[in-house]
Amino acid sequence: MTKDELLKGIIETIDPMDEITLDTEIAECDDLDSLGLFNIVMYLKSKGISVKLEHLAACTTVDELLDMVLES
Repeated sequence: MTKDELLKGIIETIDPMDEITLDTEIAECDDLDSLGLFNIVMYLKSKGISVKLEHLAACTTVDELLDMVLES
């Protein structure tokens, strides 16, 4: 799975009100609140990707999140 495919899947999963890009800061994005992040974890799990919440919490941008997912 590529970074672009992951980003597209995440966007489809959380159906954001505002645009989400690789540069989007997670803490500043209302769409990436705890429920949004939970939905992302569930989306990744459905794709066979396991993510530890402590690793997810360490990410500051969507780009870092996707890099972390691709490394796992």
